[in-house]
Amino acid sequence: MLQAFPFDSFFTLFFVLFVIILILSVLTTFLRIFRRPRGVESTEEGTVVVKEREIIREIVKIRCPYCNNLYDEKYDKCPHCGGKRKP
Repeated sequence: MLQAFPFDSFFTLFFVLFVIILILSVLTTFLRIFRRPRGVESTEEGTVVVKEREIIREIVKIRCPYCNNLYDEKYDKCPHCGGKRKP
């Protein structure tokens, strides 16, 4: 007479371990993707390439004719005294 109990428990244990390993591999893959810093790419050789972009902005300051403080050129009025900018 064949005993079905040992085979059933083996396949059940195998299936449970397979599902656990599958879930862990998916979770580690997602963690690697989401923990990677922005602008960093890895190549096939395993080296890391960091992409950076430098933004240079020119800030022009003008002197208020009323209070003699410096402020950005983009403002029409002095933020310190409220005096209008002369052309």
